[in-house]
Amino acid sequence: MKRLVQILILVFCVASVPYSFAQTKRLTVLYTNDLHSHLDPLIVPWVSTTRKVGGFANIATLVKQEKAANPNTVYFDAGDFFAGPYMSSLTKGEAIIDAANYLGLDAACVGNHEYDYGWDNAYKQFQLAKFSLLNGNIFVKGTNKLHWPKPYIIKEVNGIRLGIIGLHEKFAFEDTVAPVMAKGVEVRDEKVYLQKYIKELQPKTDLIVLLIHIGIPGTQSTGGEADVVRNHKHDIELAKAVPGVDLMITGHPHSGTPTPIVANGTIIVSTDAYTIELGKLEITYDKKLDKIVDYKNHYNYLYDDEVEDDPTMVAVINKWKDKLKVITEEKVTTLTAPLTRSYSQGSGMGNMTADAMLAAFPDYDIALTNSGGLRQDLDTGVVTVGQLVSVFPFPNTIVQLEIKGRDLLAAFEHGAGLTNGILQASKGLDFAYDETKPVGHRVVKCNIKGIPLDKNKTYKILTSNYLADGGDGFFAFGKATSYKATGVDILDSMVKYLKTFKNYTPVTEDRVVSVRTLMRD
Repeated sequence: MKRLVQILILVFCVASVPYSFAQTKRLTVLYTNDLHSHLDPLIVPWVSTTRKVGGFANIATLVKQEKAANPNTVYFDAGDFFAGPYMSSLTKGEAIIDAANYLGLDAACVGNHEYDYGWDNAYKQFQLAKFSLLNGNIFVKGTNKLHWPKPYIIKEVNGIRLGIIGLHEKFAFEDTVAPVMAKGVEVRDEKVYLQKYIKELQPKTDLIVLLIHIGIPGTQSTGGEADVVRNHKHDIELAKAVPGVDLMITGHPHSGTPTPIVANGTIIVSTDAYTIELGKLEITYDKKLDKIVDYKNHYNYLYDDEVEDDPTMVAVINKWKDKLKVITEEKVTTLTAPLTRSYSQGSGMGNMTADAMLAAFPDYDIALTNSGGLRQDLDTGVVTVGQLVSVFPFPNTIVQLEIKGRDLLAAFEHGAGLTNGILQASKGLDFAYDETKPVGHRVVKCNIKGIPLDKNKTYKILTSNYLADGGDGFFAFGKATSYKATGVDILDSMVKYLKTFKNYTPVTEDRVVSVRTLMRD
């Protein structure tokens, strides 16, 4: 009789367990994007001016800890491993892939900057990845052969079958990759291929996870200004256009989502880039309802002084530093104050870079470079070649253009639209724009060498081959009446220019300003 009572009590307890506990499964998703070769921790002024954040060794430690504590954990990345500190450009990405192999990644998608050193080099480096690297819509030009033949994988975690797709938005790729570097590939409509892969995966999986590099460069800069919804507009539009994605991890805007964005049932998450955060999304999946019924996002800055470095990762990073130190440790100058960047106005770093270009060809009117090409700030003190490579990690060269004033104005208007950031300028430009005005009609002042821009006059300007070929959407430069490639590397011009100064004091004059900023000041 006693045994029967025990059995009845047990049956009652099991029957009383809420349905949700019996039918739900839990999954933890760690996520990053736009790591941009930041192997070492860095100072991010809008996070802290004294405490470093990020770094591959810190991420590796946290991923190992999370997976050891909870085996139902996966780690995904949304692309752009290359372009950043010198380790990337000096090894054409090889050092970065080598280090990424020790991060604990389960899957990652391809980013546009993986093509910075050429489409053929990209394939060569992808082959070194020991984690699942995914892309399903970048094709060998003129064929139906995927450039990297792995569009998705299926991974089961805690009884949940995950279909993980990797894509790159067509616009984001063509808007940012120099044509010469991508001449052997073509990107096709991400919506078409997303629909295709969802259809293939749905019968075999429970949840669809999309890793995608998409959107417009964010408004994040040294000052930390950001508009999250604006920056993720393309992500939201894709979720609305193509139903069926449960979780979208995105990169490209460099704009984090402390609160996930939800569009058409799709949960969208991203980080601020540069290893600043390691996102953590805890998901509850209901197998009977076949959907995510609850989630919680953990999103905090990854302070270096709070995490123990992963020793394996440290050894890998030091191996590459030792190989390159003969080049990177050469002294260039000493800074008397920090050199910083900006996306929406002129900056000390932008002024220096453009002045260096103009110093190489002083008979030109002005030099212009893109805000997005400047990837790192510099602190007061000694500046080395390695640090300058980190500031400007692209193989861009100076191009001499002769261009009509009307077309130059169109380029300035595009910059003032802030879809890709304003143009940083050398001495000789006095420019102001009003971002409250409609895009295309924002320029309120544009003087070149003290004289208002003349739409009918031909100007001699210097810019990068990237911008001259329409990079970052600056197609107006393509209307130049004369195009001459000098073959002079912009990085080399920076090194040569700064070496003329024993001590360099950043030029902070307002060459490019926002009317709103002036009013606020």
